Amino acid sequence: MGRKPNGAGKHVYLCLAVLIFFAGCSSLLPESSRGREMRQSLDNGNDSLAHGDYDASLKAFQHVLGMAQGQPPADAATYGIGLVYAHPQNPAIAKFPTSPLAEPAKIWGGVLNEAERSNQEIEKSKQVIEKSKQELEKTRLAVEESKLEIEKARLELEKSRQEIEKSKQMIEKSKQVDMEIEQKRRARRK
Repeated sequence: MGRKPNGAGKHVYLCLAVLIFFAGCSSLLPESSRGREMRQSLDNGNDSLAHGDYDASLKAFQHVLGMAQGQPPADAATYGIGLVYAHPQNPAIAKFPTSPLAEPAKIWGGVLNEAERSNQEIEKSKQVIEKSKQELEKTRLAVEESKLEIEKARLELEKSRQEIEKSKQMIEKSKQVDMEIEQKRRARRK
């Protein structure tokens, strides 16, 4: 059987394990830094695009595309480049009016503008529908409340009818009692 490592042997194994661990981690650090740089460039590209700086946006996305070497986030960078070229407010069409791509770019710009208008109309319609739903719910609640009020009034009316009927019966009994009293008076007088 093997020997158990003595105290110094244990320390050697521990040192080797720590050394291997840190050596492995150090190879990850450049990749992490590279990943952060690519993420930052993607963010810069998106921010530049949002602010209408198409040249800066294009440069940022191309930088990521070069760094990624066919691996993600190359897909996001390619998508961003497509957005820059297809953006309807990108002045590239005005810079190259004689380009054979100028007319298709205008068409695509028009298509994209129309799609944006359609999206805005859809959003407005959704808001109108939501507002209508809320109004409908308010109306439904008002109708329910009215139904309850009508039922309450009907019950009060029925109660009043019963009280009137009782009053009529009491008046009839009172008349009968008055007639009997009058008959007894007449009978005594005779």
